Amino acid sequence: MKKQITADAIQQYAIASKDTAAIHLNVEAAVKAGYKRPVAHGMYIMGLAQSLYLTKHPSQWITTYHMKFQKPLLVDTVANFDFEVCDDHIHVNVAVESGDVIASGTFSVKER
Repeated sequence: MKKQITADAIQQYAIASKDTAAIHLNVEAAVKAGYKRPVAHGMYIMGLAQSLYLTKHPSQWITTYHMKFQKPLLVDTVANFDFEVCDDHIHVNVAVESGDVIASGTFSVKER
């Protein structure tokens, strides 16, 4: 499932989470930190993965989750969330259009 990671969504998440670190919101700060542009919050990516999965599986409930981040996800990037079902676990990979995996993880789910 593809999702455009927008500056507006990151700004809204920053306000809601109270994580207003400049690398998420400010181009100059992100460039100074070594990125081409601001980066998405890791928790935003993880929460978005869960939300996208549950939208397609509304009868399920996530009981545990784990996600490992390999690379930053830059704002104004299309991310592909790929889910694989294995019994009561859901494996997720988050990749950018070049195919680079930026995060991967596992959810445990149960029926509501």
